[in-house]
Amino acid sequence: MMKRTLVCLGLLALAGTNALAAQQRERCRRYGDGHVVICDRDPSRDRDRDRERRRHRDSFWRDRGPVELGIRGGYDFEDDQGSVGAQLRIPVIRQFALEPSFDAFLGDAGASWQANLDGLIRPRMLGGLYGGGGLALLRRDNDGTGVETAAGWNLVAGIDGGNLARSALRPFAEARWTGMDEFDGFRLVAGVNVPVSGFARW
Repeated sequence: MMKRTLVCLGLLALAGTNALAAQQRERCRRYGDGHVVICDRDPSRDRDRDRERRRHRDSFWRDRGPVELGIRGGYDFEDDQGSVGAQLRIPVIRQFALEPSFDAFLGDAGASWQANLDGLIRPRMLGGLYGGGGLALLRRDNDGTGVETAAGWNLVAGIDGGNLARSALRPFAEARWTGMDEFDGFRLVAGVNVPVSGFARW
């Protein structure tokens, strides 16, 4: 008799615990004529959802890619001269990076140097293709009328070739358009980038 009583009490306690847990997961209250229902959601579900939201937000910033240092060479078709330069690619968020750069030109006339600050977007569904634009500061001899330093704009379209033979070198090639008062230039550029930080790829 005692054993049966203990078993019954145990079953009742278990049923009560399950019912309480179910009430904690979702408690509904009816107001007025019963058509208005307010349900309290399971707090654990809210915690899981908040945790997932934080994880996604953190990965959006954390997986932005490495800071890369690069060297490049190119040819300016407007002034018919070559160029050499360097750049620093700084990922800001996933698929977007800032790229300050500097180029020196090798001819006796035309542009002598150019500084740039560009923003680059690289959609993952397009593989290594990227594009963007930004600001340019160009030092140039305008057809013998005097040397002038002027501000303008850049447009950039390029392709990242990925790691070269499993090394840290990442070759790239791009087309660059520069525009400002009385000047529109087009340049083809190629070079390599090297990661200088430990982040994942941008």
